[in-house]
Amino acid sequence: MTFQAIDSQSTAENLADQIRDAILVGKLHPGDRLIELELSKSFNTSRGPIREAIRILATEGLVEHRKNRGAIVSAPSFDDVLEVYAMRMALGAIAVSHAAQLSSKHEPDLHPLLEKLETIQNFCVGTPNQMIPHDLEFQSMLIALGELPRIKEIFDHTAVDIGVFVRFLGIKYDDSDHISLVKRHKDLLAAISDSNSDLAVEIWNRHIQISVREFMKPFSDLEIKKLFERPLLKNLFEMEIVQ
Repeated sequence: MTFQAIDSQSTAENLADQIRDAILVGKLHPGDRLIELELSKSFNTSRGPIREAIRILATEGLVEHRKNRGAIVSAPSFDDVLEVYAMRMALGAIAVSHAAQLSSKHEPDLHPLLEKLETIQNFCVGTPNQMIPHDLEFQSMLIALGELPRIKEIFDHTAVDIGVFVRFLGIKYDDSDHISLVKRHKDLLAAISDSNSDLAVEIWNRHIQISVREFMKPFSDLEIKKLFERPLLKNLFEMEIVQ
């Protein structure tokens, strides 16, 4: 059986990539309207692919449809942050636990991850915000150790959300303890190498809780406590991090 060759990426996906990049770098702001006619002229294409690109971005949470306004760039809330990190916590726990169990049968190659940690550590001095994409890449490499491709695919998808949160919620990593972050990652790799799945999950969950704490800074105590009244989020993140 033969199949006709097609482009690896459709026009709509290519348009979505460009619009997404514009959102992430701040060329498009929360509340900005995405008008199909204007975009079709800018991209010199028909409105069909533009409409599909907007649909793709809507499924990612970057765009929302509002009555009388059409499609606009979303403004992420702390509720969005918690949901995404709940996903990362659950998926990551499965992956690192599985990776630790696999390590009892064959020793994982941790050299690429250790090299990435060196890169992260280099960004801890002077340009801490530039280490964020490297940290997200490290986490993706970490999840890959679990050899669970579907979990990794979903996990990697949430990294787009993290970029949006950092950009639009004004998260600054200048005051974060990056030395501790690198140590946590090294301890996690050691737990996986030692086949200690319980410790690996414990370190991973703690890392997620600390990450969530960074995103709590722009919000009032009242807003945060109200969100944490939800049983799922309270159980996942523990109320102690709200203190």
